[in-house]
Amino acid sequence: MRSRSPDIRTGSAGDGTPIDVERLFHSAGIVSGAFDRLDDGLRGRVEKLVSWVNGQVVMAGERKEEVELQLRKLLATRLRLAADRKRIPAIAEERIERPIFVIGFARTGTTLIHSLLAEDPRARAPLWWHTHDPSPPPGEVPVVPERIEYTGRELDRLVAQTPGLLTMHPYWDKRGHCLIEDEEIFTLDFQNAYPTLLYRMPALAMILDAGNAREAYGFHRQFLQHLQWNQEPKHWVVKGIYHQFVLEELFEAYPDALCIWPHRDPVEVHPSTMAITAVLYGAITNWQMDFRELGPAFVQGIAQSVAQAIESPFVDDPRILHVDFRELVRDPIAIVRKAYGRWGLDYGPEFEARMKAWLADPANAPDRYGRYRYTMEPYGLTREMIETAFEGYCRRFGLGKFA
Repeated sequence: MRSRSPDIRTGSAGDGTPIDVERLFHSAGIVSGAFDRLDDGLRGRVEKLVSWVNGQVVMAGERKEEVELQLRKLLATRLRLAADRKRIPAIAEERIERPIFVIGFARTGTTLIHSLLAEDPRARAPLWWHTHDPSPPPGEVPVVPERIEYTGRELDRLVAQTPGLLTMHPYWDKRGHCLIEDEEIFTLDFQNAYPTLLYRMPALAMILDAGNAREAYGFHRQFLQHLQWNQEPKHWVVKGIYHQFVLEELFEAYPDALCIWPHRDPVEVHPSTMAITAVLYGAITNWQMDFRELGPAFVQGIAQSVAQAIESPFVDDPRILHVDFRELVRDPIAIVRKAYGRWGLDYGPEFEARMKAWLADPANAPDRYGRYRYTMEPYGLTREMIETAFEGYCRRFGLGKFA
């Protein structure tokens, strides 16, 4: 799946110079204290991302400094992770067993499922502070509240830059303890450019290249090992909106992975997806994007990727539990109970009680920052356009007019 970035200019031609990648390498080494030679793969990905950034916009002054600062922080974090792994060889010996992946498209209930699964006292999930300040490993030194609070301030800056975001995705108000998507983990290895780590970059995100998926999942495993080392044994529950496109690589990296894949009528999904995309990237690009033009191209691009994805033989793999969004909304706990029963996982009364408490807590209410009225018109979309684009997907999973 690829995302097309519009031609955006934040300044007049010639008033900014490109980001110097060699300077970035040098400064990140000083910041991290890690001066080992970068492996060729990582170096190449950093160079590719910087080249992509330089080709997207002409940046000058404060904006360029902000983007370069985020890139430097990201690279320094990656270098520290590598240094930790070299310094503590036992990290590489950690076994990641039967991780649960919540997969599927944005706005289909993936965050709800992920949040409930994370209430299992025998589970752990990646959090915002894990990707924003992962070194040293949490199993090496006590994690002080200040360390988590520091990362929470970074999320505060993202939310302040994107008014309206909490109305559509209120879960980010958990700050440093917010659950994250696996796309953030891929960004730590410069496999993509996810906006939660690079929200000052004035362009649409660069998406993970399917050709690099095996390498990306290799780093994903390393990152979970990093967080798990010297900690209480628990299974992982993770979430990503890209996994369904590369199921073969996912199961190659995690042969014992278990997946929950919710499905929702695309006519409901895409106005919501475009709205949150517009609020997020509109703010990042200072509202210089034409979302009426972007909407149809975005939908067609996703539809093509979906058509390819559902042709994969792994779609019917018994390790995947397919869930109808309408059933999820009616009784989300029943969905989790069904998944645990199918997979033979322990499902105890404490887990169910914690899920019920989470659902009843006003601090988790989906409308705690109000409700947003989703519509197609601002994004150049029509019902017919979406139904036509996703007809095969809807037939396959009994959605929309095929329900």
